[in-house]
Amino acid sequence: MIMENTNKENGITDPGKKRAKDQFYVVLMGLIGYGLILIAIVIGTFFIVKNTFKKKDEEVAKAIEAVNINSNGNESAKDEIVSDIGEGEEASSKNDVAATNDPENKKNEHGADISEYTDAEGNIDYSIMLFKPGQRDKELKWKDSVFSRIENVKAPESAVVNQYVRQRKFCGLTEDKKLELCIYSNPGDKNIEKITAIEYGSGPMGIIDYYYDNGNINYIAERAAAIDEPIDISSGKITSRYYFDNDTLVKYSYCEDNKATVFNVASLDDYSEGTVDQYEYLEEKMVNKAYITYNAAIAIEEVQVIDGYIFDEYEQPLTDITVKIYDSVSMKEVADTLSDGDGHYNLSVPVNENEKYVLSAYKDSLDEVRVYDLTAESGSGTLFVPTIRMTYSDDGAEYNVQIVVRDSIDNLLPIADASIRLRSGLNCEEGDVVASSVLDATGAAMFTIQSGNYTAEVSKGGYENSFFNVYVTANRLTTVGYAVKDVPDDETQIILAWDTTPLDLDARLITAGGVNVLRGQQDSVGSLTTETISVKLDDGNFYRYYVSDYSDFMGGDANSANMTLSGARVYIYTNEGLIRSFSVPMGHLGVVWEAFDIRNGKIIPVNHYYNAIETDSYWMIK
Repeated sequence: MIMENTNKENGITDPGKKRAKDQFYVVLMGLIGYGLILIAIVIGTFFIVKNTFKKKDEEVAKAIEAVNINSNGNESAKDEIVSDIGEGEEASSKNDVAATNDPENKKNEHGADISEYTDAEGNIDYSIMLFKPGQRDKELKWKDSVFSRIENVKAPESAVVNQYVRQRKFCGLTEDKKLELCIYSNPGDKNIEKITAIEYGSGPMGIIDYYYDNGNINYIAERAAAIDEPIDISSGKITSRYYFDNDTLVKYSYCEDNKATVFNVASLDDYSEGTVDQYEYLEEKMVNKAYITYNAAIAIEEVQVIDGYIFDEYEQPLTDITVKIYDSVSMKEVADTLSDGDGHYNLSVPVNENEKYVLSAYKDSLDEVRVYDLTAESGSGTLFVPTIRMTYSDDGAEYNVQIVVRDSIDNLLPIADASIRLRSGLNCEEGDVVASSVLDATGAAMFTIQSGNYTAEVSKGGYENSFFNVYVTANRLTTVGYAVKDVPDDETQIILAWDTTPLDLDARLITAGGVNVLRGQQDSVGSLTTETISVKLDDGNFYRYYVSDYSDFMGGDANSANMTLSGARVYIYTNEGLIRSFSVPMGHLGVVWEAFDIRNGKIIPVNHYYNAIETDSYWMIK
């Protein structure tokens, strides 16, 4: 009884009821805490998702904006090679894809008459919307049906596209630009499978590679560049990549700072309405551009552009000189024009692989000048004619002229006791000899001859029959030419020569993809004014030959006239002797001259001239 009273006085209740009450409070607090945690998770998830979508929207908007900038040619290509360019390139990095077209792909149904996409002057107008994207289907996937079949990322020198038939065509754009199309056709079925379109304007070039499967756009690679040079086509220099299926952009990759961001059509719902609109705009633009380019490639006639300058013997430009092109066999006239106030002329002839042409320049009171061995080849760029220097007939001035001949590799080695013959005209290797002599111990010969344009031929045992042009005028009384030692059967020698010292010109022969850069056996430092590259050509490889003005390149003068005034010329010899020669284009300011390329063992003129300086190894490293 005492114990019971004590418990009541102290407020102590039944132990079972106490435990139940404690458990209730524990459960209640747990439920409250769990609810708070759920609320926090929901709120946190909301902000994470919101920020993620916002970040994706910003990335897509930035990428698409950058592509639009690139397509207008205002941003330079990236310099570094990308080792991993994202999942968008996974398929196109494989080089074991079957070399057949997908038979299920429909034939091209995107034809258009050239008048539908050109203005009154014949300029292409890409703003005319003729072609629209296909029906969007988020299940569509890009099929690597062209790229890996004709390209070879790991071994560009073995790429099938190197063996394709190539044409080169030119036209204008309505944006006051020039468009050049390099068209690659499958030699089997003749289908166009690749077109490289180069847009020339006031800024960097816009370069777009289009790949077509049975005439349907499959893949597009886009970049900007100041100088068109060989690049790794899987590198970060390709800033934008577009992947198509049924005319729908199913994947887009943008590369910046060597990092690629890939966007898929299946993820469009993740982005804002504005971003989707931008994506669709880009899709419409590139589909339309791809098919207008394809139609233009078919419709535009391929011609050989012939370009040159005419001066008098006192280096003054001659205007209204009649320039005519003749078939070299029948001497039938093919084209004609007049020189302008700068002495410049430009005309075109049809491409004909089996014909050579002769150019004739004449005017009353001036002696006619002929230039021989002109060609009109498919895939060729502009053919620059050696500069003509016309003389006055009523003057009939004769000059005592010295011709000195040196070894093409060792400029200090005179070619003594060699026969030398002169013929009238430039690039004239056959026909009547107007003067002849024997070179003395110093490798020199004297001629008393009327002012004019001549071709010299030098013959000596151990040397190929060597040719070079000779100008005889009041201020050109000495000519230095070069003789080439016998060339081995499997070798090609490319000799760059020029007249002005201490100008330092460099020659580069660059293989497909920029994998190999071949340089001269000797560097043109000091008194040397030749560089010779010896190479055993692989007919399956693709070569591009450049001359750079190292002196002005390193001096930062991209608009120098030194190279165009240097008298630079390139001679190409095999064991069959001289097979081609090229003269530096006159009237051009710049520091890089792309003279020609070699495809399937065939030498084809290019003659691109660049007034830009890029800090890369091609031009800045000896």
